[in-house]
Amino acid sequence: MNNKGIALILVLLVILLLMVIVFEFSFAMKVEITATQNFKDETDCYFYAQSGFQQAVAEITKSHVFRDAEENTGEISPWRDDQRKIEMEIGHGKAEVMIGGEKGKYDINAVPDDLLRNLIATLGVEERVRDVIVDSIMDWKDTDNLHRANGAEDDYYQSLPHPYHCKNGPFDTVEELLRVRGITPSLFYGSFVTTREKEKPFWQKGLVDLVTVYTRSFRVDANSAPQEVLLSIPGMTTEGADRIIEAREENPLKNLNSLGPQVGDQTFTQVLIKYLEISPSMVYTIISTGSIPESGVTRRVKGVVKISLTGKEKFQVLYWVDNYPIAETFFSPEVNFGGKEGREPS
Repeated sequence: MNNKGIALILVLLVILLLMVIVFEFSFAMKVEITATQNFKDETDCYFYAQSGFQQAVAEITKSHVFRDAEENTGEISPWRDDQRKIEMEIGHGKAEVMIGGEKGKYDINAVPDDLLRNLIATLGVEERVRDVIVDSIMDWKDTDNLHRANGAEDDYYQSLPHPYHCKNGPFDTVEELLRVRGITPSLFYGSFVTTREKEKPFWQKGLVDLVTVYTRSFRVDANSAPQEVLLSIPGMTTEGADRIIEAREENPLKNLNSLGPQVGDQTFTQVLIKYLEISPSMVYTIISTGSIPESGVTRRVKGVVKISLTGKEKFQVLYWVDNYPIAETFFSPEVNFGGKEGREPS
């Protein structure tokens, strides 16, 4: 009887062990299937993003080649370079494309510190942090090793846990700003922000959307400049910036004189004209995001393209990021009650 009882117990243990093995195998197979599906979806999203990028390049090139024809017919292409989001269906997914004309941004190597300070102020950065960031940017690109009152040179960067040298030279890419004291990923890429005026979090652009290294000018194109850039111009009001944006929505602005009625006679002065121009960009930043709504998988690419109307090649890719960060997915809302939290200088 005892032997039968022991045998029964052993049989039950073997069955339990087999059940554990089966469940483990089933779970492992489920994980493998999910991983394989995610890999397939990610690959598809990458090519959706690539398709969106190529379509944007084609539309930009076409707009330059047939610019006169479009102006004569009065047809306005939806593929504008004012950083609007353009969606297109591709296969089982979609691509969301954003085109930014580099002429609508300040060149970080040419912008004076007062304009840069105004620009960072539009992002809600408090004054103390703003001074650190502006002085540190100026110290990074100047040729000496003498730091400004709130800036940083080699002594600061060499004291970091992972030390590196201050460049003391012009920026080669805007992403280089991430190495400058005070520039956080959320300030650079953008972040969700909550204010007293807007309790619901809203997406606020980052410096990557507002500065460039390709124009060598602090003058910006009125047709493609983001609201933050317009607001940083001395003498510009919120109402004036909104009117400019509303006016160019209907038809691109043709000349600076047409801005007078938009911003008001008192606001539109020679000081304002000093920072604005009507000049189509030949260099564009294109960010294309491929996604499959059912799976939630997303992939984003970024490229900077220079259009050429002469020669065999109609465009040249100046800069490329194959897996560009999707900042909206990992930056939680920040509270802005007079100054952004979480943006202290490092």
